Amino acid sequence: MSKSKNPKGLEWLLILPIAILLVSGCLNLGGGSSISGNGIVITTFEPSLRSIESNDDVLVHLEVQNQGDVIGTAAAKLIGIYPQDWGVFQTDQLLDELRPADVERGTEGQKATADWRLTAPPLKRGERRTYEPMVRVFYSYETKVTKPITFVTSDELRRIVQNGQSLNSDPAIVSAGPLTVTVRTGEFVRTKDNWQQSYFPVQIDITNTGGGLIAGENYPIGIDIEPPAGTMFKGDCPPRSQTEWGGSFYDMNLPVGLSRPISPYTIVMWNGRDATVTCELKVITPPDYRQDRDLTITLEYIYYTDQSTTIDVVGTEEWGYY
Repeated sequence: MSKSKNPKGLEWLLILPIAILLVSGCLNLGGGSSISGNGIVITTFEPSLRSIESNDDVLVHLEVQNQGDVIGTAAAKLIGIYPQDWGVFQTDQLLDELRPADVERGTEGQKATADWRLTAPPLKRGERRTYEPMVRVFYSYETKVTKPITFVTSDELRRIVQNGQSLNSDPAIVSAGPLTVTVRTGEFVRTKDNWQQSYFPVQIDITNTGGGLIAGENYPIGIDIEPPAGTMFKGDCPPRSQTEWGGSFYDMNLPVGLSRPISPYTIVMWNGRDATVTCELKVITPPDYRQDRDLTITLEYIYYTDQSTTIDVVGTEEWGYY
C-alpha cells in the first residue's frame, strides 16, 4: 500500500488498538450471612440457634439468589463438619433452576432455600466446642459477550477523515456473572483495497472476580466464539484440545443434579484466576462502505462459592463421649 494514495494519518494498517473492558459483578466471601455480587450468590447461611447443648437439634438454613443475567442451575453441599457426628446422611440438596431478574416485569432474581437438620454431638459435661459448618453452592452458568466491530473500506475511511469525522464502534455488552471479560480488538477494521489480505487480531482476557472458583481440574471453561459476519478464523479459535472436561471430578464431586458443560472447546484458568485466548480473523466479505458486525463469545462453566457459620455446643454428658 503506497502512502501517496492516502491523506496524512492513514498509514496505519488494519486496526487502531483499543481495549474494551467488560466488567461483571463480583462476590466477596467472608464472615456474616450475606454475600453481594452477580451470578448465583449466597444471601443467608445461618443456624436457628448459635449455642446448643449436646444432642439438641438445630436447623441450618441456606438462601441463594440469582443476581446475574442468565438462567443458572444450583445445588448445595454441606461441608466443614463430619456429617455422621451430626446425624446428617444427605449433605447434597438440588436448588434447581433459577431465573435472573426481569427488568421489564419488575421482578428480582429468583431465590431458593435449603435446610439441614442437625443433632449436636455428645460432649462431656463442662466441655465447650465451636463447630464451623460450611455450605458450598455450585451452579452452572454462562457469560455472554457481544462486541460490535466496525468494518470500513479504504475509500470510506478516506472520506470520513477528509470530512473531519470520527469513527467509533458501539461499546461491548457483557452479561453479569462471576467472570470479568476483556476483549481487545480494533475500534474499526479497514479492509484493504486487496481485501483478501485483510487480517485483524482479537484477544480475549478472562478473569475470575467472583470470590469463588471454577469447578473441575485445572478450572475448565467451555468457550464458543462466533466471528463477525463476513469473517473467518485463521486456524482454530480457541486452539483445539487445550484440556479435556475432567470427567472423574464431575462424576464424583458435583452434587446430584448438576452436569458438565456441553461445549466442545475448553480453556483453562491459570491457578483459577485468569485465561487468555488470542485469535486472528480474515475478512472474506468486505462491506460496501461501512458496516457494524458483532463478535460474540459464550463461556460455559460450573462455579462454586463457600460460606461458613458457627455453632457452639455445650457438653451435658456425665460419662464422657458416647
